[in-house]
Amino acid sequence: MTQPKTLLADRGLRLVVAAGAVAVASTFLLFAAPPVFAQALAPVEIRELPAHPELTAAKALREDERYYDAFGKLANLLPKLAPDDSNRLATQFVLGQVLFDLGLYQSALRTFDSVAVPQTHPLYKEKIRYYLQIQRAVPGDLATIERLSDAPTSVHRKDELDEIRFLLGRYYHGVGDEKRAIEQLQLVKPESGETYLKSRQLLGVLYVILNQAQPALESFKDVLRFEEQVGSPSYYGYYRDIANMSLGRLFYSIGQFETAGRYYDRVQEGTTAWLDSLFELGWTYFQLGRIDRVLGQLHTLNSPYFEDRYYPEARVLESLILFRTCRFNETLLSVQRFLVDYRPLKKELDAQLSGSRSDAEFYEYLSALARDKEKLSVQLRRIFNAALNDKRLQRAFAAVVQANNEMDGLEKLIRNTNARKAAETLRDDMGRVRAVMISSAGGLARERLSRVREELTEIIRQGLRIKYESLKARRGSINDQVRIDMQETAKAVSEPRAADPEHIVWPFDGSYWRDELGGYTYDTRSRCTAEHMPKGSTAAPSGDRSGARPDAKSAPATPNAKQP
Repeated sequence: MTQPKTLLADRGLRLVVAAGAVAVASTFLLFAAPPVFAQALAPVEIRELPAHPELTAAKALREDERYYDAFGKLANLLPKLAPDDSNRLATQFVLGQVLFDLGLYQSALRTFDSVAVPQTHPLYKEKIRYYLQIQRAVPGDLATIERLSDAPTSVHRKDELDEIRFLLGRYYHGVGDEKRAIEQLQLVKPESGETYLKSRQLLGVLYVILNQAQPALESFKDVLRFEEQVGSPSYYGYYRDIANMSLGRLFYSIGQFETAGRYYDRVQEGTTAWLDSLFELGWTYFQLGRIDRVLGQLHTLNSPYFEDRYYPEARVLESLILFRTCRFNETLLSVQRFLVDYRPLKKELDAQLSGSRSDAEFYEYLSALARDKEKLSVQLRRIFNAALNDKRLQRAFAAVVQANNEMDGLEKLIRNTNARKAAETLRDDMGRVRAVMISSAGGLARERLSRVREELTEIIRQGLRIKYESLKARRGSINDQVRIDMQETAKAVSEPRAADPEHIVWPFDGSYWRDELGGYTYDTRSRCTAEHMPKGSTAAPSGDRSGARPDAKSAPATPNAKQP
């Protein structure tokens, strides 16, 4: 059976990385600004002229929030102005403001791009500020971050510098420039609150990528120190849990399982990361030889409270432990339950990914499924939810939603302005951009689901392998390596649980107690006899199965390790 995934494995990164760049959001760079707005892109010598009366009137309309009227006046005025007329730059800038006010962020972005002024020009600083506001409205949009990266630090407001440093750090990470990413993230100060927490978390991930364990450790610990230094605002709990998960993974990856377990154990019950921490904690107990606690964690994951979560590896790990304790009939039953659930699921997933759909058609297909979930089995919905929970993919889908909203907004603009041709130009350009975004999102989704299918195929293969070895073992055919594994497992489970005043033994009767999820143990001492062991070894005493229910005040007894 495959060991738990490493620190940088897919499950790990999905939790550790608070943010990642979304390439599809920069597809706007593939298209030039609409012709009516593009005439000032080349640098020209600007003549400073008095404010045009139509421009003054348009500004007044904007202040009165009559945005459609202001758009019409500005769009009709723009073609009449010479490229070297200072009113043209001002008209383009106000037009960008009006489009932003209407929620047409990508159209506003391309219009601000048309305001070609040097960094010394007063409009430059204002234009850069609008890029930041567009980034806030469309998080993860690479086009705006690329423009922010070109601007000198001096043009930014001091109270927005840390936010921009985080955005740039995330952007440089997305393009593979880890050094520049770290330079930006290191500058973010605790006073910036949530931005600081996101920056430190991402900084820790970057150090892990660079195999620099000590700086990674300090970065994750900085997130935990935040509570003592700054306080515990409402958003802090999420970052505390993610930092504890990250520290657990870090210590697990270097073999310090006791320490790893302590950090996993700090993840708060019921939070977003809790179930993942239980699963990885199970692998930690496996490394520590605490087989009773491994099966206890898996027992929790298999409870009916979490039927909508996807943990197929948990079933295979359970089967592996039963096999190594020579419970071959139980092993076969466990494997069979797993195969009954997941073999048909694999075929269903194959069917969903088959065919000749284009990436765009695959996106539309997923959208239709989202509207009519009954077309998918409960199990397959579980897989889709797990796969499509990827942060990068979520941002890609969000970008498409934003593009759809913008298309609707442009249609409304066409109906409500006297500058229909200019509005139609914006709509047509946005339509081409939207098509690229849909195709990109569909491709990402297909890639993610295909990876999940490959993982499920491998897990099924592992289950079949355990079944095959169990059938052989029942016939007395066990190879030397398996005998050694059985001996090691027997040593880990053969000792009875020590008396503990904080716990009572409560045999499991099929009923789960929600307040004790995560606290179960599974007393499974080895049933292996001398014939199962390497020559010269001693067989472990047989045992039975029960659930130990800690009382309400007790905490987990041992540190944990993990296997993401």
